[in-house]
Amino acid sequence: MATTLTKREAVAFTGLEEKTFENFFRVAGEFPCLDRNGGRGRFAFDKNVLQQWKDNFKWRTVELTKEDYALCLDFALAQHFRGYVLSDWGSARQREFGQKITNWVKGQLSEVAVQKFLKNEFNFEVELDFDIHDEIVPQDIIGVTEKGKKRTPKVGVGIKSSKPKSSFLILSENETVLVKRSSEIYILCRPDIADDHFLRITRDKIIDIVKNKPHFASYKTKIPDFTNIPCEIAGWCHVSDLERKEAKDIPGLENATGFRYVIKSGLLRKTKEDWQELTRKL
Repeated sequence: MATTLTKREAVAFTGLEEKTFENFFRVAGEFPCLDRNGGRGRFAFDKNVLQQWKDNFKWRTVELTKEDYALCLDFALAQHFRGYVLSDWGSARQREFGQKITNWVKGQLSEVAVQKFLKNEFNFEVELDFDIHDEIVPQDIIGVTEKGKKRTPKVGVGIKSSKPKSSFLILSENETVLVKRSSEIYILCRPDIADDHFLRITRDKIIDIVKNKPHFASYKTKIPDFTNIPCEIAGWCHVSDLERKEAKDIPGLENATGFRYVIKSGLLRKTKEDWQELTRKL
């Protein structure tokens, strides 16, 4: 017999933050609630359904190390010092240094996570592109190794990153319409990188600088160490699975202009069989 959980019990059972839980079942379609008597009853959830979701979520989550982070930070700094400019989506406002570096690091961490996931779970080796290019490179997987020999992937794959609580894979029109910018397959990752990651990797240096200052005693035990970064491989889709929508109609992009191509994360292909299918396509 199925065990029914209240919403509060379900949040605790999944281990998700309440906002993330809300996004996942109300917007993203990651898991359903039980029928609410025409929408008038309290929210309740099937524990078995949530357990299946938890097991799959855990299976798709990769731990990224400090060495992985360093590789991605190196790429981000190289991009920054060559003068590459990032603007906020839908505006001309340029991002400040910390935001730029964080976004680049997150993007590269997602690629490393996919590489590790495919190797660990399917013994499938892919090569990533960490070179610095003058133009945007649409394909993030540039090689496949089979029986010790490298070859070109059979399909183009773009790997996208978003926040852990994000409900959608969202692409710009250029990424889906322009031949030079688009991929046939898109993978969504949700790396859970701390917003104080710069503080964590420079902890010892910062302590050395401020240890004799008047307020140091109030926070000296609170400066966190670097810890591994969990990254969920949320799933993948064909570019044809994406829906064209006005940006203002997408939660979180209400002030943006133009159109985007989107898919709910709950609709992405994420089972073991789905990932095996992707390896065959590659």
